[in-house]
Amino acid sequence: MKIRTRGRFSVKRWARILADRARGTEFDRALRAAASERRRRFVFAWNRGLGDVALGLVPLFMRIRRSDPASRIEVFTRSDLADTFALAGVDCVHVVPGLARGTPVDVRAEARRAGIELPISAVVFDDPDPTRWLDGRRREYPPELRWQPRWNALADGLVPVAPGEVTVGAHVSSETAQYYGYVKDWPADKWDALFARFPATRRVRWLLFGNARAPAFARDNVVDLRGRTSFLALLAVIRNRCRVLVAPDSGVLTAAYYLAEAFPLDVVSLWSDPRQGILKQECPSPNPRLRHVALRGAGEDVRNLAVDEVAAAIEAALATSEAPVQPRHAPAH
Repeated sequence: MKIRTRGRFSVKRWARILADRARGTEFDRALRAAASERRRRFVFAWNRGLGDVALGLVPLFMRIRRSDPASRIEVFTRSDLADTFALAGVDCVHVVPGLARGTPVDVRAEARRAGIELPISAVVFDDPDPTRWLDGRRREYPPELRWQPRWNALADGLVPVAPGEVTVGAHVSSETAQYYGYVKDWPADKWDALFARFPATRRVRWLLFGNARAPAFARDNVVDLRGRTSFLALLAVIRNRCRVLVAPDSGVLTAAYYLAEAFPLDVVSLWSDPRQGILKQECPSPNPRLRHVALRGAGEDVRNLAVDEVAAAIEAALATSEAPVQPRHAPAH
């Protein structure tokens, strides 16, 4: 599945927009019918990107809750997204065993296979299209990901508190480049040069986020967490340890940005296409203490971002940052 959205509007898309405005989108019509027929169980399949859970599905869930606070929302998805939906305010997450990204999901067939009773009255979305359903309406439903205080303790076993140091998180690869028609990631040599600008002698500690543990960055103040965390644990580290986060357009960036918690965080984001992700959403973070600087590569290519430019954004964040703090969570019970 290739995603390409950088060109001009096509005639076909304009026709869809006009039809949706005249009759409402498929989602609008389903919501109206559900309200009329008092159908309260909504079931979604989702087998695409992590970031689009917050960007696309959470606003749809918010619309459902606003229409009917007594509604029930369920999701059928792959295992690596289960933690993400724990943040999204759904009532139940059903993991489809062995599901590969991009594979179509037949919700009713999967429910039968799992022994889940799914009445005919349930409103089922096998292939939701939030890009179309939210077109022109994204600002009406600013995403929020709800954090549970008990998750804060997940950071403790991974990253000890370092009094007097500033911790900077780095998501060095989005790891989803194969699904897009353009470059999303900053080159590894530039990351390494950036780490060199902020060595241990400056009381800076770097944390690397992601799954694949390559390439290696052999520096004494770099802690490689790639492949060592669940998604909730990764967010717990950002929430409770990081003062700055540097990241490309990715699910990690999106989740950190839309975390509905008040904690100090400077986000430096790196972009090729500014018409994607949180820039496309154009909604503020629900975190009132989050500050965001978006850096765009010349020619819409993130590889053209200079190390000097990214380093300057970090320097500015450090110069005005709040003092390092102790762990921001209650003791685990």
